[in-house]
Amino acid sequence: ISLGLLPSCEGGWAIAVSCLRQDEGGWLHIHANVTVNEREKWAHWLCRSLRNILQRDHPKRTRWNAVCTHIEKVKSFAPKVDHVVADVFVGPVDSSKMRLKENATTGVVDFLGKFVPTPQNALP
Repeated sequence: ISLGLLPSCEGGWAIAVSCLRQDEGGWLHIHANVTVNEREKWAHWLCRSLRNILQRDHPKRTRWNAVCTHIEKVKSFAPKVDHVVADVFVGPVDSSKMRLKENATTGVVDFLGKFVPTPQNALP
């Protein structure tokens, strides 16, 4: 599901999560304007926010998590602010659509391919 409204598509996240397949989950492509040096921090906040939507709106999806696997710069939006798109898998930890070697929780896959869990206090 592509969520491309700028400067933020946050208002559509809950609806997008509701549209994902209940058995497998799926991928969200989330566009945003992000300060250049806060990209990873933003990704953790994004995943934590999606996890909070799951807990609030879909309490039966207890084994679901959000994992950001890639962030791509689309273009420069302003000085020190980039328009980026994040690829985020939202779904069951054992889904065939997202296989991590680690025991996946909500988090980010870094540029080396290593999974980094999101801290409980992740903020933008």
